[in-house]
Amino acid sequence: MITLFQITGSSSFAAHAALECAGAEYEVVNVHPQRRDEAPGFADTNPLKRVPALRDGDVCVSETGAVLMWIADRFPDAHLAPPVGHPARADHYRWITWCANTLHVGWWPVMVPRAYTPEESAWPAMEAQGREAMTRHGQHLERWLQSHEWLAGDHPGVSDIYVYMIAGWGSYYEDLQIGGDAVADHYARVGALPGVARARERDDLDERLKRYHPDLRGGQPL
Repeated sequence: MITLFQITGSSSFAAHAALECAGAEYEVVNVHPQRRDEAPGFADTNPLKRVPALRDGDVCVSETGAVLMWIADRFPDAHLAPPVGHPARADHYRWITWCANTLHVGWWPVMVPRAYTPEESAWPAMEAQGREAMTRHGQHLERWLQSHEWLAGDHPGVSDIYVYMIAGWGSYYEDLQIGGDAVADHYARVGALPGVARARERDDLDERLKRYHPDLRGGQPL
C-alpha cells in the first residue's frame, strides 16, 4: 500500500491528484503544518518533514517533481508520462524540472518575501520582482500551450498536473495571472480530469484550489 504524507492545499496536492489519475491504491496521512512530528512515519519518509512525501514498501520519495515522476513510472498504464525513448519524454522531463526549479520557487518572493530577508522595508520590492518574474514564466508557458493541448505528448500527464496546481495558486491574487487564454484553457482541461476533481474534493478545495475551510488542514484546526 502506498502512503502519501500531505498537507491539504499545499504542493502535495499534485501528488494526490497524480495518484488519483493513476488509479493507485493508497492511503493519506494528513500532516498538521504546525505539528509535523505527530504524523507517524513522516520523518522516516522525509527527514526534512516536507510534503509531499511518499512511501511504497521500502521505497521513499520526496520533493514534488520526483514524486510525480515516480508515480508516472510506477503506473505506466495510466499514461501520465510518455514512455522512455519516446521523443515527448524530453518534454516531460523539461516541464517537470522547470516547474520544480523555476515556476514553483518563483512563487515564494510573491507569497512570503519575509522568508528571504528580515528587512520589512525590502518586502514590497522583492514581491514586485517576484511578480515580474511570474509574468515572464507565464508568457513562456503560454507560448507552448498555444500550440500544444498537453505539455508532454498526446495525453494529460504529471507535468500538466504540476502546472495546474501552481497556476491555480494565482487565484489567491486578483491582480496576478499566470499566462493568458492558452494557460487558462489548459487549467480548465486539467481541472476537469476525474482524478484531479476527486483530489480537489478529498482535499476540501474548490475549482480555484482555494480551501472551503481555510482554518482547517485535513479536517483539523490550525
